[in-house]
Amino acid sequence: MRIFIDELRLIRIESDQYIYQISLDDNQLEWQKNENGSQYFATKKDIDLHLNEMIYINEKPYKLELGIVTLTDAFDKKYRYDGPLGYIYHKTHTDFVLFSPVAKEVKVIIDGISYDMTYDMPVWKTTVSGDLDSKSYLYDIRLYDTFKKVRDPYANAATPEANMIIDFNKTYQMKKTPIKVKNNVDAVIYEGHVRDMSVTLDVEHPGTFDGLAEESCQLGQSVLSYVKKLGMTHLQLLPIYDFELVDEIEKDKKYNWGYNPSQYFVLEGWFSKNPNDPYDRINSLKKTIEKAHKLKLGINMDVVYNHVFNHETFPYDDIVPGYFYRHDGFNQMTNGSFCGNEIETRHYMVRRLIVDSLVHYAKQFQMDGFRFDLMGLLDLDTMALIEEKLKEVNPYIMLYGEGWNMQTEIPSKHRANMNNQSKFQYYAHFNDFYRNTMKGDLNTDELGFAMGGNTHKKAMKSIVGSPHMFTNPNQSINYVECHDNLTFYDRMIKNHGFELPDFKVVQDFVNHMIAISQGIPFYHAGQEFYRSKKGDENSYESSDHINKILWRPYEQSVKQLRKLLKIRKRYKLYRLNQYDQNQVKIEKADKLIIYTLEDKDYKLIHYIKNYFTLEKLPLNEGKLIFPSQKAITEKNQLFIDQPGIYIIEIKK
Repeated sequence: MRIFIDELRLIRIESDQYIYQISLDDNQLEWQKNENGSQYFATKKDIDLHLNEMIYINEKPYKLELGIVTLTDAFDKKYRYDGPLGYIYHKTHTDFVLFSPVAKEVKVIIDGISYDMTYDMPVWKTTVSGDLDSKSYLYDIRLYDTFKKVRDPYANAATPEANMIIDFNKTYQMKKTPIKVKNNVDAVIYEGHVRDMSVTLDVEHPGTFDGLAEESCQLGQSVLSYVKKLGMTHLQLLPIYDFELVDEIEKDKKYNWGYNPSQYFVLEGWFSKNPNDPYDRINSLKKTIEKAHKLKLGINMDVVYNHVFNHETFPYDDIVPGYFYRHDGFNQMTNGSFCGNEIETRHYMVRRLIVDSLVHYAKQFQMDGFRFDLMGLLDLDTMALIEEKLKEVNPYIMLYGEGWNMQTEIPSKHRANMNNQSKFQYYAHFNDFYRNTMKGDLNTDELGFAMGGNTHKKAMKSIVGSPHMFTNPNQSINYVECHDNLTFYDRMIKNHGFELPDFKVVQDFVNHMIAISQGIPFYHAGQEFYRSKKGDENSYESSDHINKILWRPYEQSVKQLRKLLKIRKRYKLYRLNQYDQNQVKIEKADKLIIYTLEDKDYKLIHYIKNYFTLEKLPLNEGKLIFPSQKAITEKNQLFIDQPGIYIIEIKK
């Protein structure tokens, strides 16, 4: 016979044995029903989840187990807490607070010494005297009849072996220098993995936070400086919080992108030059971000709040079983992330953990933006609260993510996906329509426009900011490649079967297309010099051999992109906040697309050509200010024979 708490006032007994006596401390129980081999009894008042652990049935004691009570709305509404969580360090003492309304006993273990905690609904608290700076700690929790040691979900410092208590006032104190981008369309984002970007360079600490800021003779500057001079406003880093499946000490052993969340407030030691020093992880990133800010380069952080790596090892299930994860109508864990679990962002304390961790990075590290992995698995109320709290820290914060419409238990109208973009307009979305139009749809045989495909109508919608999808251009992130799926160059090789010299022309063309389109340009690190990952479309755990960036900063393609991004910055018409048919016109002329931007002072005519035959086009008494490839101007005529974007400026 097993007995479970299914609701705050409902007990389920897995037995068909006749029950003539049942008692639970001072609570009164009344039979409700028999169903599917179980008997249900209602209590007169809420069960004391942190106290009631035994029930007497037919005068015999039985263990009272948690059933599905933690999944109920009543539980979520009753057990809410807005005070401090984690450890709160002081020079003379440290306070510890843990949310667990279902634990029967909790102790905090500091450097091997155990201290009892007391329950103050719905948290456990204690204060430990002395200076605990650089001491290790964890919690010892008893849900039933045994104790289990677990990490603190709010831990914010660690070594490879343990969570640590630190004095954040002793960490490097950053100057407040936020990157002020008033509108998303003013941003240009460059995405890179911390290790990929410096592991091949002649820097002192390759593959680390420090390596991004250190000067490289090979690169002629630091990675941060290169990214800024290329014309980027923000560097987006793949996940940098603590994640699974790498070796923080022997760093070359394993590789991972980092979409395996383990500790949300702790920085990943794999990226630290000294992972055994919890201060080094923090100080290295702080100093690197401050150096980026001095260059006027923002740092955005890729975050994963749709799943954790392993729900059995992530600490929450040992603290409040079931509460952290999404379940279906049959009380089974869902797997919309395809990673084994989904985080239940609608639960109050789960949502709070998400918001608290984001605020932590925005305050302590002055992050300039956040990119949300599989954002469509999150709910709109969570996204609204994130926006509210982060804007209080930084009014210019950038927020964007993968707004795919994914299958989840959240009702369709409450999902944070592109179908609901009008309900959270501050967020931008990765525009898969743009990617598939230019690169070719991954699910069909349709050839991408940039590769010569006859998809001009789709291309024209993409160029003007996809008004059929979004309320305004600030919501469209225009891209053709990012960390996952084939790089654009590898896609061309796969489509054709072998490599051709013309591929570089086509890559230049699509890179330039992104720069002149309405919306937010987004580039994958190395895209500007034809990065290949040897055909590996999902290199999340492949070796450095596949993922490392072999920098080629002096390529003509790099100079060309830098020049075009300067033009984008110079002319406001590339960065419109609203769809404006008076200032933006686009039309198809035979196989050519003509894209015109115009205001009272000037007109910019773009000849957009995705084929190789020779064309003679009018200059209209204007000046050629940008040719993607070689072009000849003669007698008010423009001669071009390669794919690309050719921009004519006409001053009024």
